[in-house]
Amino acid sequence: MKKWMILLGYVIVITVGFINREHILIWIQDSDNSHLPLMFLLSALIATIPIIPFTFFAGIMGAKHGVVIGAMVNWFGSVVSSAIYFLLARFFFTGYFRHYLKRFTGINKFQKMIQKNALVAIFIARTIPFIPPPVVNIYSGIAGIAFMTYISAIAIGKVPPTLFVAYTGGQILSSFPKVIMGCVLYLIFLLIIILFYKNWFKKHSQN
Repeated sequence: MKKWMILLGYVIVITVGFINREHILIWIQDSDNSHLPLMFLLSALIATIPIIPFTFFAGIMGAKHGVVIGAMVNWFGSVVSSAIYFLLARFFFTGYFRHYLKRFTGINKFQKMIQKNALVAIFIARTIPFIPPPVVNIYSGIAGIAFMTYISAIAIGKVPPTLFVAYTGGQILSSFPKVIMGCVLYLIFLLIIILFYKNWFKKHSQN
């Protein structure tokens, strides 16, 4: 899908959301959770098809269901989407995805990380978005990484960002200072992961 089409889709969704913001706020404040199973399925669909901004959806889930349940919905969608792209790259559209990866020059560094420790490399790549998530998923499928190694790293690596987005969505309508505090804490967490990544990569490069 062309970038301009994705951008256009984002603009349309955000515009529609803004126009219907009052209805969305009423729905968020409604305590009825009977639709929750549908939200899990919708989360997987939105995360897989890059038309609706998943962060926008994830924030609404946090506002509607709170940090824990909202994060669970977002985490489920992210993991299912990652598994789908992995399996498509490995078994169905390998040639197409190989051509797709040639557009990303940073893939060489990720390849070196994979060669040193696939579990740690995928975990870091999904925790720190320095590589687009679809690239991580597709390359992992093409590179022959064991599915359990891949999905374990994805499942662990997606916990911090899904918690952060759900927390932000839950607080943005009630307490802006808590949103700022959450952003600061998450940035500190990312800095710790970045320092770990640099030390880990440097150590293994020397070895």
